[in-house]
Amino acid sequence: MSYIDLEKVQTPSGAGALQASALLAASPIVLALEECDEELRMEAIELFKQLSSGDLDEEARFATTALLAEILFPNADDKGYPGLDLVEAEALAPSVDPAAKDILAAMDDQEAVFADKVRELMEVQGLSQAELAAKVGIGQPAVSMMLNRACRPQRKTVERFAQALGVAAEELWPQNG
Repeated sequence: MSYIDLEKVQTPSGAGALQASALLAASPIVLALEECDEELRMEAIELFKQLSSGDLDEEARFATTALLAEILFPNADDKGYPGLDLVEAEALAPSVDPAAKDILAAMDDQEAVFADKVRELMEVQGLSQAELAAKVGIGQPAVSMMLNRACRPQRKTVERFAQALGVAAEELWPQNG
């Protein structure tokens, strides 16, 4: 998930500015909520209900908000932005766990298979990146980033690609073991 610098985004002036800013600020939260498994999603929704009830004191609101942040953005970086930078995380991982080097190499191989197989299927099916993006339900830039290996798709995204391309998810992202 990427961070949106709200100060750089152009919003309408006047009464619509606050509403547009609120929607812009909420979009990463909604997208993160979509990526959660069903159990975490339901827990997050219950926490949002508690926040909106107005029944929580300041300390409880802070704790509830912190828990929501951990559910929705479990890998915040050192600046507090959602999502740990992939390059930084991969550089740190072997120093934390020596086995990470082999795991990262396997993931790199899987990522290459994904990009190559998606390109191949797009060509066979005559799909552009924009058309595939529409079928998957994501933006074309996200498809481009995955095909160029600038970001790694999450499991649910691989499943959506597989469904859109009419193949098994394992064909796009082979499983080890």
